[in-house]
Amino acid sequence: MRDSAPYRLTERRQVILRQASAALRGRLVTLWRMASGFAVAEVASQPTVPRDLIDFDVAAALRMWGRAVAEGSLWVVCRLDPGRWHVAPVRTDVPAPSPSGVERRSPERLTLELAGLLLGALERVWAVADQATVYLCTALAVVDASLERVRKARGLTTAARAHLLADLAVIAEAIEGALEA
Repeated sequence: MRDSAPYRLTERRQVILRQASAALRGRLVTLWRMASGFAVAEVASQPTVPRDLIDFDVAAALRMWGRAVAEGSLWVVCRLDPGRWHVAPVRTDVPAPSPSGVERRSPERLTLELAGLLLGALERVWAVADQATVYLCTALAVVDASLERVRKARGLTTAARAHLLADLAVIAEAIEGALEA
């Protein structure tokens, strides 16, 4: 049986956060979602997280820094030292280069930026893959039902042929939907 999509999505995100954590020498990396003006931690690089390691008001910090905080936006967060946090958006567009041409962001900041960029790019791929899976599962269910109808049929009557043709049309549509997803 297929696992639920939200559970798999959390697992996928956690793998990326674990890789970012490894690049940041084991520091905790978390993914936060903006909801109703607050930030909610969705997943972390570690399975169990002490409360003091995520006791940070991401939404307030973003507003204080002058960042636009859109409802539903995702943010990658890491505490480097007590009182020193790095926050990077999850996005699909590459960050603009430094105006002076000289990179001023720290390696830790760049690591979080890359994690956010990777999550942003993969979120779209995962959504399309999950949608294609739905279409293909539908096609498979119709194929199973059609095969069962053929097994039970005693000869191919006009009605049985019409059912099979209708089933084949549904299967074709489901496969086309998967290809377009």
